[in-house]
Amino acid sequence: MTQERWAARSCATLALSLAASLASAQDDPCARFSWNVEHERALFATTPQAVAAGHDAASAPRLEPNRLYQLQLPAAAEVTLALPPGKKTAVDGSYAGLARLSLPQPGSYRVSADQPVWIDIVADGKMIDSADFQGRSGCLAPHKIVQYSLPAGRELLLQLSGAPSAGVRLTITAAG
Repeated sequence: MTQERWAARSCATLALSLAASLASAQDDPCARFSWNVEHERALFATTPQAVAAGHDAASAPRLEPNRLYQLQLPAAAEVTLALPPGKKTAVDGSYAGLARLSLPQPGSYRVSADQPVWIDIVADGKMIDSADFQGRSGCLAPHKIVQYSLPAGRELLLQLSGAPSAGVRLTITAAG
C-alpha cells in the first residue's frame, strides 16, 4: 500500500471514528451540558447515602460536599421553609425539604439534582442568588445543576421545593 493510500485510509477511519463519537454524544442527553460535569456524573454513578430531609430549619440534616445523597422529602405541605422559594413551585402533590451545609472554602459550588426540583440557598436569613444553572431533559445523572458563589464557615440552609417525587438524589461540588 502506498503512503498516500495509507494516509487516505487513516483519515477516513479517523473521520468515521469522530462521527461515531459525535453521534454517541448526541444520543446521550447527559453529554449535552456545556460545563465540564465529569465530577458530578462520577458521583451520580456511586451509591447514595440515604438521608431524611428536614421539615424545618431545626430538623435539617447536615450534608457534606462530594457525596451523593438520596434525600427523602416530605410532602410540601408539611415543610416550613426559611424563606419563600425564589420561584413559585407550590404544586399539589409536590415535595420539599431542608438540609444544612457549611463549607471549608469560599468559592463557586454546584448543587446537582436528578429531577426538576427548585433549589435555593439561604444564609443569614437572606437568599443567595444563583450565579448560573443548567438542566438537561432526559438526563437524571444529574438532571439539573445550579451554581452559586458561597461563603465559607457560615451555616447555609439548602431549600428544595416543587419536587415531583419524594426521593431526590443530590450532590454538592466545587465548580471546577
